[in-house]
Amino acid sequence: MFNGEIVFTIADEERVEVDLGAEIIPTRIVKKGDVVVLGRKAPKNRWMYKISYGNEKEYLESLEKMANQLSDKAEYVNKLARTYEEVSIIIYMRSEFAEIGCSIPSHILKKLSALDCSLNFNVLSFGMAKNV
Repeated sequence: MFNGEIVFTIADEERVEVDLGAEIIPTRIVKKGDVVVLGRKAPKNRWMYKISYGNEKEYLESLEKMANQLSDKAEYVNKLARTYEEVSIIIYMRSEFAEIGCSIPSHILKKLSALDCSLNFNVLSFGMAKNV
């Protein structure tokens, strides 16, 4: 069992200006120098769109939703990738157990492959699994 977020993020030293329409609005905008966590300052300007999920079924639904939304705007997303330093999709996964496995169905992979951005996985485990 795992939960987490899928985040489409754009970062640059310069101001980040994005208009992906009414259905993809930023869930967070960070300006370079803003204090983000534990007194640390953001090294870059960052625009983020996040979808959260609570289990494996929601993970697949959320990933498919983001893939559909972004692939519908692939030309614009690819323009953003040429304009800004970093354009990526980050999949955050959290679990109380030491092992996490997931898959990405081929129809979602095809949509994501049309985007000129990286796909990153951050797995955060609390390692509480016992001999199972």
